[in-house]
Amino acid sequence: MGAEWELGAEAGGSLLLCAALLAAGCALGLRLGRGRGAADRGALIWLCYDALVHFALEGPFVYLSLVGNVANSDGLIASLWKEYGKADARWVYFDPTIVSVEILTVALDGSLALFLIYAIIKEKHYRDKAAWGE
Repeated sequence: MGAEWELGAEAGGSLLLCAALLAAGCALGLRLGRGRGAADRGALIWLCYDALVHFALEGPFVYLSLVGNVANSDGLIASLWKEYGKADARWVYFDPTIVSVEILTVALDGSLALFLIYAIIKEKHYRDKAAWGE
């Protein structure tokens, strides 16, 4: 591979963090899905990963954006968003449209993922209706 494919420390850290969230989502979903069918275990894995991404990655982005901007922040999460911002600067400097969509994503999608995890674990009758709108 040529030099254009080399990963910097920030990009490597971002990939490592995302891989860690995926591993945590799989482990948590499998633990919560013990004794359940393959479809429920798969759904729990996805929903756990989804909730982790919304709350652990997107939530801090919203916070960093509301108290300042990502460009002036330090830390692992800020470096992840700075790497993402290399493709689109709206993610690094406050953009009201991006931040408002992310607020909705964290609040609604993250909460829905937790609600569906609860519904599957407790075997609630509405779990399929909530997930698929049936």
